Amino acid sequence: MKKIALILVAVALVFAACQTANKAKPTANNEGTNNTTATTTTPNALPPTQNTLPEWQAKAASLPATAVSWAEEIYKFPEVTSGETVTHQFRFKNTGSEDLVLTRVKASCGCTTPSYSKDPIKPGEEGYIDVAFNTNGKKGRQVKTVTVTANMEGNTTKVLRIEGNVADAAPSSK
Repeated sequence: MKKIALILVAVALVFAACQTANKAKPTANNEGTNNTTATTTTPNALPPTQNTLPEWQAKAASLPATAVSWAEEIYKFPEVTSGETVTHQFRFKNTGSEDLVLTRVKASCGCTTPSYSKDPIKPGEEGYIDVAFNTNGKKGRQVKTVTVTANMEGNTTKVLRIEGNVADAAPSSK
């Protein structure tokens, strides 16, 4: 009986302590009390990032737009054997009146590597994007993309594709 009484007293003390702790923390939901919860601000806090563009996209959008003509947007390579490297050069021409600046050229995966014109392309001049696709470990139909971001009219991004079939490498005879 004494044990039950001690347990009840302990539970009552814990309950009372919780009630006292809750009253010590005023909140906006406690009616009739002042909300004394302090709001702290960090002087170097960054603004919300909900509508913030990545730097490379913001740069492309901030430059004067120019027209671009692509020789092709899809390259269909002939069947190759796994382990070979497929290369292709996508060519384009600045047909607008402003310098064309490629702010980012990104492949869809690590097996595809782009290299491109780093300097601004003047109106009337041509530029390039070289793409190398390493087929090592790949087989079957393959589609790889390269996303180009630049100050192009209409849309700051263009997706280029390289696609084709990769056959299994012949088993080595030992």
